[in-house]
Amino acid sequence: MVDIDRRDFIKKGAAGVAVTSACLCGVNGCATYTGISNTPAANPDSITFDGSVLTVNLSSEPALRQVGGAVKVRNSDLPDELIIARVEENRFVIASLLCTHRGVELEYDRENTRFKCPSLGSSVFALDGANVSGMARKPLRTYEAVLESNSLTIRV
Repeated sequence: MVDIDRRDFIKKGAAGVAVTSACLCGVNGCATYTGISNTPAANPDSITFDGSVLTVNLSSEPALRQVGGAVKVRNSDLPDELIIARVEENRFVIASLLCTHRGVELEYDRENTRFKCPSLGSSVFALDGANVSGMARKPLRTYEAVLESNSLTIRV
């Protein structure tokens, strides 16, 4: 048996944890551990909120200028954190940002036109919020949006 002092034991243990975490992040995505998705945050200057209506100025939100783009909106005044996805030229879908399984932030999967949790449970939700697969058992809350000119209005 090899003698090892406490300091070396802690160093080697920490290195093992770092390597394991890096490997798991590569396999499952770091959102499993951080709860934060790769979806970009909305530009604060593009958002106004008056208590029940959220308005997004699309000319100030580059991620939503093209079909397939998505942003997350996190604001303590909102009753729910949101994900906004541009699914067609004149159609946006808005849903709760957090997966109903573990509360990890969702991502918009533009290739398959759905919301997906990047965490271990890999829950998938249809655009209407229905759970398609994965560990989540509850649907996402969705919100209606009205597109007028360069402005998206969402009643929350």
